[in-house]
Amino acid sequence: MNGLGCFSQGLGLILKPGLRQYVMIPFLINVVVLSFFIAYGIAQYDQWMAYIAGSLPDWASFLSWIIGVLGLLVGFVILLYGFLIVGNIIAAPFNAILSVKVEEYLLGRPLTSSTPFTLVVLRSVSREFIKLAYYLPRLLGLLILSIIPVFNALAPFLWLAFGAWMMTIQFADYAADNNEISFSELRRRMASNKFDALLFGTIAYVLVAVPLLNLILIPAAVAGGTVFWVEHLAEVQAEAV
Repeated sequence: MNGLGCFSQGLGLILKPGLRQYVMIPFLINVVVLSFFIAYGIAQYDQWMAYIAGSLPDWASFLSWIIGVLGLLVGFVILLYGFLIVGNIIAAPFNAILSVKVEEYLLGRPLTSSTPFTLVVLRSVSREFIKLAYYLPRLLGLLILSIIPVFNALAPFLWLAFGAWMMTIQFADYAADNNEISFSELRRRMASNKFDALLFGTIAYVLVAVPLLNLILIPAAVAGGTVFWVEHLAEVQAEAV
């Protein structure tokens, strides 16, 4: 099953009666976090536009709408990434539980380890910070590369590839962590399945960027990432990334 099939199956799985109940808490967390970011973003955008309009001389007032459009695009990207980072940290324990239930459904048996919820919280939240430590330096490197002449021509393709890679890491890692697989080992296993990993991540990257639709697609991506783990990564040994 390729990356597209894994994501599609994940969407179908979260609608099944035995798994729907594990979607509700992550869904509600995403609603609250997204609502906060939208409200905060609108308030800050209005203040920013008022400041820009007051700072421009009369002859340059026509620039305000151009700056406004650019600010809206930048603000959307910041809002999206902020929502994903904060939402994933808060919802991490519940996404981990959803991943466990999906994997048990796929395997037809309970997972061997039974971890108390308090340890699930500590382990899953700490794992999110490990992913952030991997993500942020590479994000900074891409930002720098994006402003260097010649190299910046490659930036859109690098951003897409990096975003797709990080999406697969994000959503396959719940199952990896549940199976006590280290973050570095997850990346090693993904390295031998680069094409399917990037395909799954690209689908998640595009769909999770859609406002409101992403509220339900994030749990679907968690389930799909678990399918991807079972189908492609559970038994793989590969070279380090």
